[in-house]
Amino acid sequence: MRSFPLTNRPLRRLAAFLLIVLATGCITIEEHYTFKKNGSGTMEYVMDMSALAGLMDAFDQGSGKSKEKKNDGPTGTGFDERAEQLKHVQGIKRVKQKNEEDGFIQRVSFAFQDLDALNRALNVLMPDSTGTQQTFFRWEGNTLVRTNNNYAKQLGGEMGDGADSTELSGMLESMKYKYSFKFAKQVADVQLAEGVTKESPSPKKLELATDWSVIMKDPNALDLRITLDN
Repeated sequence: MRSFPLTNRPLRRLAAFLLIVLATGCITIEEHYTFKKNGSGTMEYVMDMSALAGLMDAFDQGSGKSKEKKNDGPTGTGFDERAEQLKHVQGIKRVKQKNEEDGFIQRVSFAFQDLDALNRALNVLMPDSTGTQQTFFRWEGNTLVRTNNNYAKQLGGEMGDGADSTELSGMLESMKYKYSFKFAKQVADVQLAEGVTKESPSPKKLELATDWSVIMKDPNALDLRITLDN
């Protein structure tokens, strides 16, 4: 596999606008997974900042700044670059990168051969500042275990840099993080951190959600354990 430097690209330009739109759901990150019986599957990562589209356009016009290139999105998140890197990760195929609403909604999706390939891909997609290779997913018998790195927490810290305690609280609560999982077998049990909500649209599917106020208080808030039926 080709080697790429793992750098966490902070959403610095977004921080100033979050202080103005505390009452709105200004950013949502989503991870959607499908796991097949043979261990392969698919993953889609979504960063949704559509609530900020009008505000960012107004800021750019008022400041005289030119609009950033569409394919890189409003905040330079580097989705094009990361999608290109994913194409070279062993065990990863069908990589697709798509921008919607002038880049305020950004999607990266791919198919993975097994959990090792998925973990390699997530280290490209969601690196933290340590550059350490993280084992995001592993199987313990019939239990899928998710263990996160510091990507989400560091992102929340960068977004809240400079805000006072009142502003920070509202800002973090407006930033959402969502998971969805679809399995070939039925889900028997789920262990989640406090502050993470769960819905089960079907016996084989889970939808989980929280916000950055929970993530910043608990470093393990995004960790989870999902046990499937035998």
